[in-house]
Amino acid sequence: MRDVLVVETSNLDILTDYFTGRYTAYLNYIQYADEPVTDKKCFVLEVLSKLDPFVSNMESKLLSIYVDKYRTHKPFTSYDNNLEQQAVINSLNKKLNKLVKDIKSPQICFKCESTGLLSHNVIATQ
Repeated sequence: MRDVLVVETSNLDILTDYFTGRYTAYLNYIQYADEPVTDKKCFVLEVLSKLDPFVSNMESKLLSIYVDKYRTHKPFTSYDNNLEQQAVINSLNKKLNKLVKDIKSPQICFKCESTGLLSHNVIATQ
């Protein structure tokens, strides 16, 4: 039996995985694993293609705040920033969320011996 699972990826999940380097690490890993092109790989490549150009234009100080924020899960308000910098962060957050909101979540296929093991996240059975 083969089932299809859609991975739920919120904007927060996507941004966390991006700023912590998980997507880059995944691509580096599969480069050597001889993995065929999958929905997951297409998803990661789409995330990188949307975020890389935007993030490459960020000031290094702001980029370091974003990397630290997503690694430590601290709120942006815990960083020593003034009202002007907070306005910039709010604007960047809106733009980042807009960039990732329409990225389609990948479908991951897996084999399952018993349908009793399936969770409510399964959307289709092939």
